[in-house]
Amino acid sequence: MNTELFGRATDYARGVLSELTYDDLQRPTPCEGWDAGRVVLHLADVIDILIGLLDTGTLVLPQTPRANDQGPLALVDERLTVLWHAFSVATDVTAVENAALAGAVELTTHGWDIGLASDRAHRIPESLAEDVLALVSAALDASARGENFASPVDVPSNSSASDRLVAFLGRVPRR
Repeated sequence: MNTELFGRATDYARGVLSELTYDDLQRPTPCEGWDAGRVVLHLADVIDILIGLLDTGTLVLPQTPRANDQGPLALVDERLTVLWHAFSVATDVTAVENAALAGAVELTTHGWDIGLASDRAHRIPESLAEDVLALVSAALDASARGENFASPVDVPSNSSASDRLVAFLGRVPRR
């Protein structure tokens, strides 16, 4: 079940967020034009989308993305707590699986984005990256990429799982 993987991704993202300083929120991420603070707020929006999926069984995107929240780190932590509660009371097994898969991918990927803002050598833990890559590579084909994921980036086959995952999701791994 993907909820175990989602739990590991949550722990990873919370760990990355716990190391950020206020100054780090202004630092650029690998996402062109996005600083760490904007990615953190995007993560709060993603979490709310997942809460909605668990509550209603429908994936609904927010009308207006969050911007300029004064406490983005606390906001994400609070929204993650609400999301875990939504998982605990959800009855739609398909929605739970979909939310867990999407959440694992989003938390892991954006955890990497945010981690690089404060540490250029940041890596996703290998076992987490391997497991997320196995799931996302089966679920994300060229037609499903849309505007959310860039084309995969070529990396050597002996690259770390962290580098292979972020490259698969259209990001250039940092060396």
